Amino acid sequence: APENNMAEIGLYGGILLLADSHELFRPDLDLPLQGYKPLRGLNPDIGIRAGYYPLKFFGVEAEGGVMPSATRDGAGSALLYTARGHLVGQLGLWSVPPFVLVGAGATGASSDRAVPGNDPDPALHFGGGVKIYLNRWAMLRLDVRDVVSHKQAVDETFKSHNLEVLLGLSVTLGRKHTPPEPS
Repeated sequence: APENNMAEIGLYGGILLLADSHELFRPDLDLPLQGYKPLRGLNPDIGIRAGYYPLKFFGVEAEGGVMPSATRDGAGSALLYTARGHLVGQLGLWSVPPFVLVGAGATGASSDRAVPGNDPDPALHFGGGVKIYLNRWAMLRLDVRDVVSHKQAVDETFKSHNLEVLLGLSVTLGRKHTPPEPS
């Protein structure tokens, strides 16, 4: 089970289901639709995560990730990225603790201007999941999140919902207690 003053460092992979009317593009009034290009809906999602849990029921985490994408018509590619932090509440009583999280950060696109261009946007996220401790030093983690960002209009702030499903592998640090020896 989780302990007080633990840390976690890990990698994750998964998918990002991007909403149709995202605002991940650099607007230009001289272009049709201000330069909006629909991006692929299903995108791979990979990244790193670090967390600190001062209490076995509560922690803070930071993540950074990339989601390679392309326009729906295949005319160009874009690298989507995220940097974010969140608060985690977990039921730290067992070796398979469920958790919830809520946080904020930025999601952006990096590409040639002919595709979406370079555009970071603020994003909020919330979700939950479960951690499965394989032993005292390693765990698997499953997250399901809603990443809320801007839609493709000036007055549509924080109205675009994007689903993220992540599976991670982490190393735990800072464990103080040793398990009892079998007799």
